[in-house]
Amino acid sequence: MKEFDLEKLSREMPYKMPEHFLDDMTERVVSQIGKQRKQRKERKFIAMFAGAASAAAVALLLLHPFGSARLDIPDYESISQCTSVDDLFQTMSADELNIYSMMSNYYGN
Repeated sequence: MKEFDLEKLSREMPYKMPEHFLDDMTERVVSQIGKQRKQRKERKFIAMFAGAASAAAVALLLLHPFGSARLDIPDYESISQCTSVDDLFQTMSADELNIYSMMSNYYGN
């Protein structure tokens, strides 16, 4: 193994610090800490808002009458007894027609 002679090493600093770097270091550190605290508060507020919105959405789904009411979807026998598509539409309720309309708009038919 090679031995190093410490006397031959240069005594100069291997890097240079900008002038007045340490003068305002305290202020810069304190300002960064303040920014981080503000960001944490903002994230906490957003998380609380998202949680409240999620809880409200779940409550709305559970309490809404549409969620608890079962839609009467026609079965194969009732559809096969219709003589035409017009007869089928005439036997559908307003809710069923609305759902059909939304689905046909969504699927582009």
